Order: sequence, then structure tokens, then C-alpha cells
Amino acid sequence: MSASLLRPIVLPPTLAGQPAPCDLFDERGTLLLRQGNPLGESLLSTRATRRLYCQAAQAARLARQTPTRSLREVGETLVLLETLIGDGHPVTAAILEDLAEQCHAAWRFDPDACIGYARLSRQHSPAVAHLILAALFTAEIAQAHGLPAGTVRKLIGAALTMNLGALALHERMHALLDAPSANARSALHAHPTLAATLLGELGGVPEEWIRAVAEHHENLDGSGYPRGLVRTEISLGARILRVADVLAARLRGRRGRSAHYWNIGKTATQEQLIRHIFGDDLEHLDRHLIRLLVSRLGSFPPGSMVRLSNGELAIINRRTASSAAGAPREALSLLDARGRPHRQPRLRPLGAHDCRIQGYAHDEQLHHLADFEWPTLWGYDGNADGAAANLH
Repeated sequence: MSASLLRPIVLPPTLAGQPAPCDLFDERGTLLLRQGNPLGESLLSTRATRRLYCQAAQAARLARQTPTRSLREVGETLVLLETLIGDGHPVTAAILEDLAEQCHAAWRFDPDACIGYARLSRQHSPAVAHLILAALFTAEIAQAHGLPAGTVRKLIGAALTMNLGALALHERMHALLDAPSANARSALHAHPTLAATLLGELGGVPEEWIRAVAEHHENLDGSGYPRGLVRTEISLGARILRVADVLAARLRGRRGRSAHYWNIGKTATQEQLIRHIFGDDLEHLDRHLIRLLVSRLGSFPPGSMVRLSNGELAIINRRTASSAAGAPREALSLLDARGRPHRQPRLRPLGAHDCRIQGYAHDEQLHHLADFEWPTLWGYDGNADGAAANLH
């Protein structure tokens, strides 16, 4: 793990006036306070709006949060719940709410690590991995829209359960090369109603959660399913899920449809990038919500693999909110110009006098990185997380 990597840290307000346990930085990597200097109340009181960072090597002994491990456990629980419900075993709404809270807490603590890890890791089945990435995008949109934390958590839960009872169907669709059969299309059109019915039968699942699931394939122009709703007939939660669902599908792809990546030649303006990513689906989706999501992710979202001007293959691990057009300040080089892996990721500053991003290196390049410990890109212990990716 590189000592130069930064990761978030949460300090309790009771430490006010006490020596700082480590060097503290802001999201730009600017040093705010050196280790040993007294912590001022003003620094701690901004913890809700300003995320504090410290060097990953120091954070390992100060913080127990491991969001990548939390996402892995969320995926494992989703598979278990699908099996239990399919076999008729009792599942309570409280279990689903705890699952949503676990995902929400991981995202709140380190959203960049969550999104990047969800994009790169092959720890889960494709159907489950899709739900996790969609849930994270849902959180991004909902917070950008100014929704309260409780509503954000419910919509995360809706995203995680929107294919409840149909995970096996979505797994088959992911592996499908040809067009789905008539029976498969019928099952796809019915799956929002199936998931909403299963959630309703549990008792105690919030109505807005169930409604978002029931309507998550409705389109603004009435072309969606199962009811053909239009515009304001569709709940805000469902419209958020729809955008998150489409983008997660674009970035992960499937066997019969290649993933659709950000394109460096088509990012001159946000509208140009939106048109490139969403294409004809723009006619069906809420453009305001799309703009909120794309504005938050920037031109190179966490987990973006890029080719640098020095020939190296690198990963963008964190966003930089203050950068123009979301352009990252740095990248982590994984392979040298000859395709040889570095022993540890190497930090490469990006700028006119440093390395530059030459282009987006499509994620098919991941086969060069066998068993890479993805959590280490965000300063987490990949061995402790147990989430080394097997890419053979």
C-alpha cells in the first residue's frame, strides 16, 4: 500500500483540543493540520461538509471502516436473500433496511472507493454487481437532488431489490448473445411487478421504496413497462432508479453488448458527454437527473482506466470536485509502457508539465491484471478485505 495514498477518516468532536493523531488533508491533498498539533473545534465542526483525509498507512490503525468489504458483504447477502425468498423462507423488512443502511454507510464514508471498486471488482455475479453499482449511482443522484438521508437510504434499498425474484433471469440475460426469447421478454416486462409484490408481501417495507421498484422501468414518454406511465405519473424515486440503472448497465456491459465508456474525444461539454453515454435513451429519461449524476461523476469517474502520455496504463481512483470539468489531478499507474505491472501502483500527477491522459483504456484491458487487490487503490487492505479479483 502506497504511503502517499489518502483515504477518509472520521474524527469524533471529543478530540477538540487534543493532538491530531495523524496528518490531516482535504480532498485536494492540501495539508490542513500536522500530526501532534491541537485539533481546533472549527476543523471538527466541518466534518459533515468537509471530508478529512489522512495517509492510508496511518488510517489503517485509526479507522475500522472498510467500505469495499461492506459492499462485498452486501452482494453476498443479496444472493442469500434471493435464495431464501425463492425457497419460501421468512425474510423481514428489517433485514432489507439493514442491508440498505450498510450500503448507504459505505457510500457515505468513501463514495469514490465504493464506485471504483464496484466497477472494477468481479467479486459478485454480473446481476448482483449491477445492482450494487446502480445503488451507488442512486445515492449520488438522490443526494445531489437534496433528498434527506432517510429517503436516500430507502432509494438505495429500492435499487438493491429492484430485481428481487428475478436475479437468475438477469444473470441469463447478461450471458445472452442473441435476442431474448418471447418467454424471456415476458418475464423481463413482469419483473418490476414481481419484485414490488414480493416486497409488499414482506410487510413493513416503505411505500416509496416499493413504488420506486414497481416503476423503475417506466419511461417519461410512456414507452416503458409494465404500465406505460408518463412523466409526473412516475415517482421521483423511480426516475432516479431508471437513470442509475441505465448508467450502471452502460458501464458494465454484458456478453452480447460491450460496455459503453466515457470517451475523451467526446467530453468537451457536459451535454456532449451525456449524449455520448446515453444516446437514444435521452428521450426516455429525466435529463435533469442525468445532469446531476454526470456532474457528480465528472469526465473520469472513479475506476476509470486510462492510457497516459508516457504509455502507462493507469486508474483514476478519486474525483476532484474543484477541478475544471471534473478533470483529475492524478492517476495511479498499474502497468508500465511495456505492459509490465508495477510492484505497487505509482502516483502520476496529471497536468501540462506532467503526464496527460491520452485516452480512455477500455475495461477489457483488465485481463492484464490477474488477481489485483482492487481495495488497495483506495488505501484499504486487500488481503483483509478478502476481495482480490480473479480475472482469469
